[in-house]
Amino acid sequence: MEAHHVCDAKSELVFSKCAEMVAESIPGSLLQSYVLLKRREIISVSTVGSLVVSAMTTGFISASISFDYDVDPDARKSSPDFYGFIPDGGSRTVIFGCMMLNSALLLLIRSFSAAMLMLVKKRYFVLLVAGDMALYLLQKLVRGDFQYWIPIDGALGLFMSLLIRVLIKTLTDFTGVIQMRHDGELGGLYWTVNMFVALLASFACVWIGEGGRTELVLVGAASVVWILVFGLFLLLMKKEYRGTFYCTRTGNQRAMGYFLDGKTDETKAVVLTHNKKQWRAIREDVKEWVQANWWRWEEEKPEWYSLAWQSQVPKDWIDNADEGGREERGMSSGRGSFQLIKGVLLGKGSSGRVYAEGPHK
Repeated sequence: MEAHHVCDAKSELVFSKCAEMVAESIPGSLLQSYVLLKRREIISVSTVGSLVVSAMTTGFISASISFDYDVDPDARKSSPDFYGFIPDGGSRTVIFGCMMLNSALLLLIRSFSAAMLMLVKKRYFVLLVAGDMALYLLQKLVRGDFQYWIPIDGALGLFMSLLIRVLIKTLTDFTGVIQMRHDGELGGLYWTVNMFVALLASFACVWIGEGGRTELVLVGAASVVWILVFGLFLLLMKKEYRGTFYCTRTGNQRAMGYFLDGKTDETKAVVLTHNKKQWRAIREDVKEWVQANWWRWEEEKPEWYSLAWQSQVPKDWIDNADEGGREERGMSSGRGSFQLIKGVLLGKGSSGRVYAEGPHK
C-alpha cells in the first residue's frame, strides 16, 4: 500500500469482486431466470445447467472473499474476535464448500422468485428492493453507523459510503457473503435476520407472482437445503465465533476497539486507517498516544510504520510530538519532519488524504 492509496490491495480486490457480482453476476442470473420463466418452452437441461453453473461460479467468488479474509494472518492478529472461525485441517475444504453452496442456492432462490414477481409487475420488484434498501440505510443512520471506513472526507466520502452500502446490501441479499456480517458492513445480527427475511420474501414473491405448487415446492426445497448447509457450516466452524452472527456492535465501535482493546502498537495503529469520523469520540486519546510514541517509532521503524500509515496522521500531531522522547534517543530535531515532508507530503501526499486542520504546503 502506497501513501496515496485509499485502501490496501486486498480491499481493492474485494471491492472489484463485489462490483462484478452486483453489476454482472446477479443481473445475469435474474435475467436468465426471467427469460426461462417467460418462455418455458426453451427450458432444457442445457439452459438450466447454464443458470446453475453461473450461480456456482458466483458462489465460488463469494466464498473466496470470506475465506481469504478469515485465513489472513494479519486479519486474525488485528481482529482475533472476528477472524479465525475456519479451523485447520480437512474441514477447511468442507467449510469453503458450504459457503459456496449457500451463496449459489441463495442466488438461485432470489433470482427465481424475483423473476416470478417481475412477470406479474416489474414495479413490485422495484418497490420491494427499494423499500428493503431504505430500511437498511435508515437503521444505519439512526445508529450513527452510515459512514464507511475508507478514509475519504466531505461530500465524496458521503457519496462513497452510500454507494458501497448499497452495493454490499445488494450483494448480501442475493449471495449472503459470510464476510458481510462484519461490524463495518451489515453487522452480525442484521446479517442473520436479513438472510431469513430474504428466504421468506422469496416465498412471498412466488405467491404474489401467482406461482403454482411446483414453484413453491422448488423454492421450499432449495430453502431447506440452504438451512441444512448453513447448519453444517455452523457445526464445523470454531464454536467461539458463532456469536459473530448475532453481534450488535457497529462499525464505529469496531474502529475504536482497535485502539481501546489493542494490546500492541500495531493493533492500536489500525484505528488511523479508518475514517476519522468513526473514531472522533477518542480522537484526543489517539492523538496523545501518537505524539508520545512518534519519535520512538521513527527510531525503531516497525514494519507497520509505513509511509501509507504515516499519511493518515494529522500533520499538526507530528509537529507537536513529544520532543522529550526525541531528545532522550539523541535524534536530530529535523529527522522525522524531513522524512515526513520528503516521503509523504511531497512524494505521496498530493491526493490530499493527510488529515490536517488546514491545507498543507
